[in-house]
Amino acid sequence: MSSQGHADPTLSVLAEGSATRGHEDRVPLRELPHTALGALLWRLFRARTQQEREWLYPVGPPVVRIEGVDPVRILIIGDGPAAGCGVLIHELGVAGFLARHVAECLQRGVVVTVRAQPAASARSTLKHLDDTDLAGYDSIVLMLATTDAFCLTPRRRWRSSMTGLVLALKGAGRASVLVTGAASMQLTESLSPFARRLTGNHARMLNIETSMVCAFSGTPMISLDPASDLTPSTYAKWGRRIGKHVLDALLR
Repeated sequence: MSSQGHADPTLSVLAEGSATRGHEDRVPLRELPHTALGALLWRLFRARTQQEREWLYPVGPPVVRIEGVDPVRILIIGDGPAAGCGVLIHELGVAGFLARHVAECLQRGVVVTVRAQPAASARSTLKHLDDTDLAGYDSIVLMLATTDAFCLTPRRRWRSSMTGLVLALKGAGRASVLVTGAASMQLTESLSPFARRLTGNHARMLNIETSMVCAFSGTPMISLDPASDLTPSTYAKWGRRIGKHVLDALLR
């Protein structure tokens, strides 16, 4: 991971919380039932949807290029939706629509690189962040929370991981950093009403925690439009929404 630039000094308080994440890796006894239920819900959701279109992913290099002068370089880091869950090429996922929107608005070239894993969590993303070269990007989009919502990730663990990610990304260079909210939990239609309500409530809790991390660190948080399916239409809405915030950051 690139070490260019310096972290925003206003993040020092957040850093203190992030420094304790090694202790939080040990799940407190009171959280064990919650954690076990989350693991069960995740396995159930995967089992019931593994044959459905939602679990198709793009083939080929995880890069979308729009030819043009002085190309803008954007990195997307995240889980299933960031990886293009539901489509077969990245041009029809969030990366493609983001690239085309920014290129059209700026009349410049755009290169969007995707570093995402279908089942990535905030914790696993932070753990493997050193494997990603963050140098040279103009904007970095952090697109997580779907896996963590299904797994019912404890509030403190999510806050610690997201704090660590924001600190690392903002301190890695000059790229603007943006964070999206959780994708709509209407994607859980294959689960029981109880499970849908549980994961939906948990996603909203994660969003509250994320909003506090973003507000304190001065990091834009992007709300995603509700969606019941991961289709090109959904990704078009999300790509344009994210693109607007990327443009705002680039033109500041």
